[in-house]
Amino acid sequence: MRVVIKVGGALIAKNFENVVEDISNIYLKLSDKYELVVVHGGGPQINEILRSMNKEPKYFKTPSGYTTRYTDQEAISAAIMSLGGLNNKRLVEALQKRGVNAFGFTGIDGGTIDAVRKDKIVVLVNNKKLIKRGEYSGKVNSINPQIIKFLLKNKYIPVIGALARSEEGDIVNVDGDRAASQVAGSLDADVLISLTDVEGIYRNFEDKNSMIKSISRIQLEELIERLEGGMKKKAYAALESFKNGVKKVIICSGLIDSPILNALEENGGTSVHDA
Repeated sequence: MRVVIKVGGALIAKNFENVVEDISNIYLKLSDKYELVVVHGGGPQINEILRSMNKEPKYFKTPSGYTTRYTDQEAISAAIMSLGGLNNKRLVEALQKRGVNAFGFTGIDGGTIDAVRKDKIVVLVNNKKLIKRGEYSGKVNSINPQIIKFLLKNKYIPVIGALARSEEGDIVNVDGDRAASQVAGSLDADVLISLTDVEGIYRNFEDKNSMIKSISRIQLEELIERLEGGMKKKAYAALESFKNGVKKVIICSGLIDSPILNALEENGGTSVHDA
C-alpha cells in the first residue's frame, strides 16, 4: 500500500520525535505492507528565520476570507532555508539515526513539482482591496514523479519540502497540503494522510463530540463551507486528491502516539472516501 504523509511545520515544532518514531517503525517493521512518502511544510520555521533576520512575517486577509502569507523576496529566502534546509535535513537526520534510509529534497529538485507563480496577490487592508506585487508563492501545476518512484524502488523514504519551480524557473513556496495531494495523485497512492494538531474534522469545532470518523467526498463537499482556516484548506486538498485518483484521505492528529499507524488501521482521525 502506497501512503503519502503530509507533515506541517507546526506539527514538526510540536511533536517531531513522535512522528519520526512512527515513520521509522512502519519502515523497519511493516515495509512489506506500507510504502511511505513524506511531504512537509515549514510555516513556523519560516517565521522564526524571518524574525532572526529582524523581519516580521507579513500576513493579510484575502477577499475570500482566508489569511495568507505575503511571500516577498525575504520570505522566499526564509522558506528556502526552512523547507530545503532546516526542516528537511532535521527530518532526514532523525530518520537516518533510526536506521531509515531517508532521502530529502524539495519540489524544485529535478523539476519534481512545477507551479504557476502568483506574482501578485489581492488583499484586504482596512476593508479595501489592494494588490501586493513581488509575490513568490505558487499553485501546484504538475508533478514529475520520476525521482520519487526511483527512490521508492530502491527502498528510500522520500522526504519532500513544499517548494516548487515556477514556469519562469523561480523557486516558489506552495501550499503543503495541495502539494501532498498532487504528489499522492501522481504516485497512484492508496492513502493520503494529513497530520494536524486536532483529532479530525468536526461538524462543529466548538463541540468536541462532533468529530466525524467517516465521511464521503460528496458529504465533505456539502460541509466544506462551514469549515474554517487550516481545516478548510485541508478539506479542499482532500477533494483535489480524489480528482487525482487517490482512493482515501485521512485527516488526523499527529500529537498522539503512533499517529500514522493508528490512521492506517482506522483507529483515529476522519477518513474521507470517494463515494
